[in-house]
Amino acid sequence: MGAFIGKALLWCALLAGLTGSGIAVSALHVNGAVGSLIVASVAGLVLLRLRPEGGEEAGDEAPHDAAVT
Repeated sequence: MGAFIGKALLWCALLAGLTGSGIAVSALHVNGAVGSLIVASVAGLVLLRLRPEGGEEAGDEAPHDAAVT
């Protein structure tokens, strides 16, 4: 239950950051836009980090990084 609340708060922070940056850009407030984009970026990165790993069927293989190949 705690993970769900955490992810919900992160999604709210992501959406609030994106909305706030849009409003700040339209109002030409640089500091507000930068702060909102920082909030959205951090929330998005944490959400990506919390994303469950897919494709764990073959447990005996070494982890494969697509960027290296």
